[in-house]
Amino acid sequence: MSINQRLMLAATLAALSACVSAPPPPPKPDLTPKLTPLNPDTKASFECAGALPDVHRQICASDALALQDKDLAVYLHTLTDRLDLPGALVLEANQRQWLLSRAAQCGLGNATRTDVSADSNAIACLQAMYRQRDAQLKAWPIPQPQPQHERHAWASYAEFRVAEDRSNGLCTTVANALNQSLAADGRIDLAALPGAQLRAGSSAAVTAVDLNGQQVSVELYDAGLYAGYQQRARGLRINGQVVMDDRLLPRWVAQQPNYGGRAYASSSQTGDYGSIDVFTYQGENWALVNETWGFYSPAARGESAYAGLYGLQGTVTPQCLFQTYLTPPRSNTLRGLPSYSALDEALTLLAGDPLLGYSQQERRDLSQRWKERQWTLLNLPLLGVDQLERNGREAAIRARHDMAMDQFFEWSERNVATKRLYRRVMPMLRPAHQELVSIFTDQGLKSQEAVTAADLLFHETFARAMENLYAPSAPPSAPAAPFAEYRPRYAIAPEAGALEQGRQFATLHSVLLNGAPLPVVSDFVDYETRVLGAQRGVGADGDTALMAAVADPQAVTLLLQRGFAVNESNAWGKTALMSAAQVDQPQSARLLLDAGANIHAQTQRKPGVGVGGPDRRAAESSPQTALLIAAGEAGSAMIDLLVDAGAARQAWSGYDKQVCEQLEKNALLTRSDQERYRASDLCKATYAPLPAGSQSVVDIRGGDELTIRDDGTEYAIRLLTRAPMTLFGRPAEIAPEDMKDEVGPLAISVAMAAQRKAGGRITGPLNLVFDNLADNTPELLKPQISFPVEGALANIAGYRINQKPEQLVLSLHYQPQSQTAEGAWRALYSAAYTQGLKPTGAGYVIIDNRGGRRFDYQLVVTDTYEEPR
Repeated sequence: MSINQRLMLAATLAALSACVSAPPPPPKPDLTPKLTPLNPDTKASFECAGALPDVHRQICASDALALQDKDLAVYLHTLTDRLDLPGALVLEANQRQWLLSRAAQCGLGNATRTDVSADSNAIACLQAMYRQRDAQLKAWPIPQPQPQHERHAWASYAEFRVAEDRSNGLCTTVANALNQSLAADGRIDLAALPGAQLRAGSSAAVTAVDLNGQQVSVELYDAGLYAGYQQRARGLRINGQVVMDDRLLPRWVAQQPNYGGRAYASSSQTGDYGSIDVFTYQGENWALVNETWGFYSPAARGESAYAGLYGLQGTVTPQCLFQTYLTPPRSNTLRGLPSYSALDEALTLLAGDPLLGYSQQERRDLSQRWKERQWTLLNLPLLGVDQLERNGREAAIRARHDMAMDQFFEWSERNVATKRLYRRVMPMLRPAHQELVSIFTDQGLKSQEAVTAADLLFHETFARAMENLYAPSAPPSAPAAPFAEYRPRYAIAPEAGALEQGRQFATLHSVLLNGAPLPVVSDFVDYETRVLGAQRGVGADGDTALMAAVADPQAVTLLLQRGFAVNESNAWGKTALMSAAQVDQPQSARLLLDAGANIHAQTQRKPGVGVGGPDRRAAESSPQTALLIAAGEAGSAMIDLLVDAGAARQAWSGYDKQVCEQLEKNALLTRSDQERYRASDLCKATYAPLPAGSQSVVDIRGGDELTIRDDGTEYAIRLLTRAPMTLFGRPAEIAPEDMKDEVGPLAISVAMAAQRKAGGRITGPLNLVFDNLADNTPELLKPQISFPVEGALANIAGYRINQKPEQLVLSLHYQPQSQTAEGAWRALYSAAYTQGLKPTGAGYVIIDNRGGRRFDYQLVVTDTYEEPR
């Protein structure tokens, strides 16, 4: 069972248990050496389970393609581990772009589903892409670094210092040799110890060796996501018996006086060591065990990682304990960097959530890897500084940075909101860069070293955000080769206005966004009217010319005079009046209202539309209106204008509450304004219904939420698709008043039987299954207490295994404080009948305890208008 599955089960059982017996006394610790379990093997580089994007489902549908995917991932992890830090940054960025390019290249979308159905054409296309990518990466040259003129950068952060010597002087000799190796090339090279011979382990060509009749083997493995996919050492065996595990060295460390405590009881959070090397020296056998350094060091803040030298003369005998690496602070990484932190926050907002082409596992990888890279560039800056020049990575870094700057400007040309955010971010660049230079200077770096270190961290922060704007349509070329020639076009942190230099206005939409003079606007209107007709002034995502003009009331007046329609909207229904509210331009809003702007217009949910975080969130969010936008983003003049124009009407259930919640969070409003609104009809009175002509038809099939009122209580209902699943459960008969007490123990017994007897893995929350709701009475309920499971299940007497197909369900999130179970079922049936959906008579109650208890009531329906398949 995976960690996530164990946590899910633990949370479910803990919340459902009616009573908990007193815990038994803790057992004595078992100190028998044990190796950390290997990571579970997967068919592809990711787990072929759960909801996956189209590309990933095709990979899982083909054994040959899954093997290609896995082999490529292993090669990349190995290559990245060997590379210099700047080289790893550009390679990882290039690979992210390649991953995102696969769907478009092979005619696939980004829909996330659970079904796996092979598409032979898509699989063939992907196989060709993987072959080309494998050849491309293997042809990408690995640099031959220029000679080291000074001490290697690692020698500034790590040093072997003897903490305990049980060897009569050997420890100092070993420490001096290892420090000499660190200074020379940044490696722990036992060849620096005269007469030593490396025999097996992390740094050797083999992992096992015969030493005087003893079979000694070092257990190496890919430690996975939370160890940077590094090759780590789990432990050591002698003649097949585990003699060294991840707890051995930490126990020795804990014996030191005033050692200060350790963040982990084992050598690392993944239960392993950075390296174990077996060698011979002076006729004896030894093992050097080293904890991880850098972001993954096990030491607490300000403390040391350690290394241990052990004799292997029949038994494992500790001889030398070394302090090796002083860990910088690992929390509050950005404390003391207000300018950089503000920029990082703004770029995170701009980039938005990871693009749809990534699987959930890849999203976790992105997040974890960025934490590591940002921490390393900030806390170990000399690593990147030294390696950038010696490995010739300047061209690759600057080419990627120029591309990111171009993407930033092109993104700003999409609409008035992106242009406003662009103009807010540009002045933040240079102060953030200068702040980084200052902090690296304070760390003791030389002037040019501090600038280079700031360049690397700033570049990775900025370019990583830009690459998340949109997926590439074609696979990327390999990064620039080491020591290539390249002339940068932009500074690493350009001044405001630098990206506009040399650019020409090309469209009416761009002219309006950039505030061109009215005569220029008029000329573009004339030209595009002749050439484009009804498409004049239309920008990205269907943004209209009026939406682009709202920052300039004079331009709005001109466009209205030239016949531009006031209520045209973009791809998700946003209008010029909403744009005026967003940029807080009441004068433009007044002009639009006078021209007949629909004050009650609403946006619609359009997942997958928009570029960048703000637009994607706007397209995916619940409906918005001009008033709702203004309540959160505009000043009192704009809000008062809309209210006076009649905007305070009940657009949907709870709309009035949403408006008031936004007013409370609006940073542009003074406290007196907020108090005024709080006491006014805007937050005190019940809004009147929308005018009949402004009421929209709810499209529950299109994702709209339908509100059903039952006995004065509102129930919010959506139409969902339940994925096909296997349910393991047992039937029960329970009186309604006993449900709370009896469901918990029953759920525990079902969960235990599913795992211990049937051999399954629980994959989701508790399901109360009602195959026929009509069988239930006010006196007796007849659910099947079930869990969704995976695996080859054995039949167990008294339990049922139900294969449920994909099902349409009307679903509501049940609120026990204000709603009743009877009202919930009545609301679901009412929704079915009013929306032309046919109830099948089956239903579910989902009880999910992850992050707090949640109840979902679901009525299984069929779409009576659906053509038979």
